[in-house]
Amino acid sequence: MQRGVATVALCFLLILSGCSALPGGTSGDSPPGVEDGALNNSSALVDAHSSALTESGYTHEVRLNQSQLINGNLANITRKQRTNVTAGAGEYRFQLINGGDANSRFVIWGNETVEYQRIEISGGDPQYRQSEPTPPRALSGVAIFEPQLTAPFEVVDRSEVDGTTLVTLEATGQPTSEKAFPSDAESIRNYEARLVVDTQGRIHEFTASADYDLNGESTSYDLSYAVTSFESPDVQRPSWVDELEG
Repeated sequence: MQRGVATVALCFLLILSGCSALPGGTSGDSPPGVEDGALNNSSALVDAHSSALTESGYTHEVRLNQSQLINGNLANITRKQRTNVTAGAGEYRFQLINGGDANSRFVIWGNETVEYQRIEISGGDPQYRQSEPTPPRALSGVAIFEPQLTAPFEVVDRSEVDGTTLVTLEATGQPTSEKAFPSDAESIRNYEARLVVDTQGRIHEFTASADYDLNGESTSYDLSYAVTSFESPDVQRPSWVDELEG
């Protein structure tokens, strides 16, 4: 069971993906990819979000509550992740805590050349891993947005907050990507999603929820992403990294 939990938990960590060029200009006070009151190019928006956050540095938080199958058994899982990335993604640190039926904690620190992971599962002794650094694009949350933004979105509000124009969009249908939902989910229904983005393409908030069936049982999930700072944070290098490097 621990191996299954560890696999599922690691899958929630930021998925590595290649970089793509920042798209061309956008019109007026609309975010990249948003035209005529709708999200018409989600790739343009995601690319702009990743590029802007990487340039400035940031802190974001992700929360997920969902039921899913682990080794064929229905499990209820809560996940919280906080990510800190310095300007230019020169150094980063994030922590992922899994609760419910997947009790585990991951602490990851990295820079431009190396990444170290500390993994604790079900109260066991910490495990340590060294790996290649997570690409800046993946750190910014693209693995969340790419599948979710395959849903159609339309603009429902526009406001000014501290001199920043914020555009709110809501989903008018379900995502077409299967990766937007837990694997083995059936009869997906009641999908709702909300996106708040500025005219630079920085995604300030994203929430999504849906109901679905697993093994004939009705269940649900809800997901939230929020940037809490668009400034370069002070990333602390854990003491255990120094011990590993010896």
